[in-house]
Amino acid sequence: MINQQLLQKVAQNCPEYDPIANAQGYGISWLNNPESLDKIECDLCVNWQEGACHIFQDHKEKY
Repeated sequence: MINQQLLQKVAQNCPEYDPIANAQGYGISWLNNPESLDKIECDLCVNWQEGACHIFQDHKEKY
C-alpha cells in the first residue's frame, strides 16, 4: 500500500497534476466527491493509472 503522505507530496510537485473532478468537466457539483476537490493526491489525478503514472514512478524515491 502506498503512503498517503507520499501521494500528496508527489502530486503537489507534479507539473501534470489534473484532478479527476476537473477532467470530468462537472466542476463543483453533487457528481464529484468533495474529497477530490480539496485534496491534491496522485490517486485523485487522471494520470494515476493505478500507480503506473510515470511521474509518480520516477519521483516517489525523492519523497
